[in-house]
This record gives sequence, structure tokens and C-alpha cells, in this order.
Amino acid sequence: MTDQPYRAAVRTMLRDRLLDAAEAAFALDGWRKLTMARVADRAGVSRQTVYNEFGTKHALAEQLVLRELGVFLDVVAQRFTAETEFGDAITAAVDGALTTARTNDLLRTVLDATHSGDSELLPIILQSRDLVDRATEFLFELVRSGYPDFPLDDDRLMVALESVVRLVLSHISSPSHPDDKTVADISWAVETMIAGVASST
Repeated sequence: MTDQPYRAAVRTMLRDRLLDAAEAAFALDGWRKLTMARVADRAGVSRQTVYNEFGTKHALAEQLVLRELGVFLDVVAQRFTAETEFGDAITAAVDGALTTARTNDLLRTVLDATHSGDSELLPIILQSRDLVDRATEFLFELVRSGYPDFPLDDDRLMVALESVVRLVLSHISSPSHPDDKTVADISWAVETMIAGVASST
């Protein structure tokens, strides 16, 4: 019998505890003032434990962002799979992501801090290749499982879905229109793409 599952569970609990502490410290003092020592104090562990787990403050930020991504993707999956038509599924998924963004505590704290000049964390969200890749791959699996006859090859579908992800991120960080217009615009772009592909095959 191995203790690997137990060790993995303990590691997960520790990581969640440290991320919770980092999120609370960020909400209280802002990202610029957040240090590994403050995270350690709030979590009740040594500073070295925080460094051992994340390595750098930037890596800690990325893990915070990726944890929140899971919340968004759960909503996107629920909204997407509840629809029977692809266009309606994309519309519902985008609307779900934007609705979640308005109520997500970490994201709202990041955006509020940006308005006051503490903008170091925002680029980690918008420029995270890992975040964009994970979200795009997640959508890809949703589309391929729900609509196996979708008329795009894998490469083109990945490009199209990455564009959707980046449009949503752009609106979340710097909205230029009300959410309902953004949802309609993105849905129109996707529907237009589908129609163009269908007419050329």
C-alpha cells in the first residue's frame, strides 16, 4: 500500500490554503504590497514553504488565476451543454463567462486595484499563455464532443475558439460595450464564420 494518494491530498490542501491566504492578503493590501512572507503569516506556515510551493510571486499569481479559471470553465460548460444549437451554445457560454466575471471576487479586486494604480496582476491574467491555452482546449473539447460534425478542422477550430477566448478576456478587462452587446457581437462573428465555412464546402 502506498501513501502517494495521502501525500497528494495533503499537497492539494496546502496549496489551496496558501492560495486562499494570498487572495485574502491581496484583497486587503493590494498586489504590490503582497509578499511571500505575508502569505506565509496568513497561512500559518514558514515563508520557505510558500517559496517551495510556488517559487516566485509571479508563479503564485498565475496559480491564483488558473484556480479561478476553473470556476469560469465550470459555468461555461454548464451553459454550453444546456443548449442544442451551436450558435445558442456559444451565446450562452459567453454570457455565462461575462456574468461570472461581474461577480468573481478575485477578478473584481484585480480590476478595482487597477483603477487605483496597482495593475501588476492584470497582465498576468490577460497575457497568460497557459490561461488562454487551457480555456481554448476546454472549449475545443466541448465543441468536438457536443458537435462532432462541426465544419472546421482541428487547427482552424482552435484558432476560432482562441479568438473567442481573447475577445471575452478583452471585454472583461476593458469593456467597450454592455455585456449583452458583446455577447451578441461574438455570437454573430462565430455564426458568420460557420456560414462562410459551410458555403465553401
